[in-house]
Amino acid sequence: MTHLLVSAGTRSAAQAGLVAAEAGGNAVDALVAAVAASWVCEPGMTALGSAGIALVRPAGEQPVLIDGLTAMPGLGGHVGDPPGGHIITMPYGPGVQTGVGPGSVAVPGGLAAIDMLHRQWGALSWAEVLSPAINLAREGFPYPSVSAAYLPLSGKPIYDLTEGSKAIWRRGDGTPRAAGDTTQLPDLATNLERIAVEGAELFYAGSLGEKIGNWIIEHGGACGPEDFAAYRAEQRKPVHCDDHGWSISTCDTIGGSALLELLAGFSEVPAGDCDESAKLVRVMAAALDRRDDTLRRASSSTTHICAVDENGNACSMTTSTGYGSGVVAPGTGIMMNNMLGELELLPDGPNVLKLGERLPTNMTPMIAMKEDSVVALGAAGADRIAPSMAQTWRGIATGHLPAAQAVNGPRFHVRTTSEGPVLDYEPGFDPTGVDMPNNPFETPHMFFGGVQVAMRTSDRTLQGGGDSRRGGIALSTHA
Repeated sequence: MTHLLVSAGTRSAAQAGLVAAEAGGNAVDALVAAVAASWVCEPGMTALGSAGIALVRPAGEQPVLIDGLTAMPGLGGHVGDPPGGHIITMPYGPGVQTGVGPGSVAVPGGLAAIDMLHRQWGALSWAEVLSPAINLAREGFPYPSVSAAYLPLSGKPIYDLTEGSKAIWRRGDGTPRAAGDTTQLPDLATNLERIAVEGAELFYAGSLGEKIGNWIIEHGGACGPEDFAAYRAEQRKPVHCDDHGWSISTCDTIGGSALLELLAGFSEVPAGDCDESAKLVRVMAAALDRRDDTLRRASSSTTHICAVDENGNACSMTTSTGYGSGVVAPGTGIMMNNMLGELELLPDGPNVLKLGERLPTNMTPMIAMKEDSVVALGAAGADRIAPSMAQTWRGIATGHLPAAQAVNGPRFHVRTTSEGPVLDYEPGFDPTGVDMPNNPFETPHMFFGGVQVAMRTSDRTLQGGGDSRRGGIALSTHA
């Protein structure tokens, strides 16, 4: 058994990673198993029809970026009716508008990304790493509290659009599932079993992708079989910076650019400075203002998973289906993303993109290295991803906090409104000296993102943190 640690958005997903470790898998195997499990046991947060982006650091080597982001469809000549899907409003926060239905589906890349990770750095067989997810879908998993809170808001306008998606969030009698309900997804289990035997190609160039793509086209979407067959995950170099003696690697996404600017600005504010809070707020306000000038804020449901093992292998991966399209082709159990309908991502509509072009994202996995220490870090939480990561990292790098304490420390966020910036903050954050309207939260809240951390220290000790705001947990093989 490999000694490793997995940090995930649910206990079920983290335990799937430990199953891989017990079979002799490394951190890559654990991450792939946990990600696949999250596509089963985190409804509304992610799914097999997702976008995915990962950083992997093989022991003793430099990190590598794996791009499984969604892509612009239309290679079969279809544009969607209407492009980007039908606009709905759901009662999430102040009210969120997004495009849903077949026209909102972009070409999914999450499965291609974990397939590439497994092929290049995994130690177990493909069937072994998918086995925990299959068991969860077939035998049942406890419905997570974060899904029970989110899906009643998005269920009627989105998840009731097809019978397959309705089954994800409703019981047999039609009532919404509650936290802790044992939930079985038999169609998803069957198709995961097929993918375990036939490979990811079944979903892209095989009969499963053809079935889903044809259904989408027949119902007015643009993402057809030609788009599935043409999709490829890409291996690229990450972007880098140095911070407090650590070498930081992240991705060249909208969120990654914001993270680098936040890290640079935060590093100039000494820990314990008499005006520390106000200075950090000013740094965040400037960084997010520049980000929003480049692209409006991305706002979608995501999940993040990190894994690290005793040998120094480390992985950090974020996946997302956006708000969900409501599209589950009959008999598949696979929820598809609504990335073409994300108005925050594509304020001018999806047709500004070239066919096959990757969609923009705030997803921002990160790996930090210093001598023999390595940290995998990332977050869910839309436009709060980079800010929540920067604050957590500051606790580790400057406060020398244990990962769990850094993850669950008080957070703040500078929110853009039509009247100007507003400071949102949790109990424990001191807003003294901040020159903008304040909005204190009474308790820690999932609004401030869901950060996961997995760390191997220089003495080969493993530690991690799962964000309690979103039900996160870190589990170790020696725990």
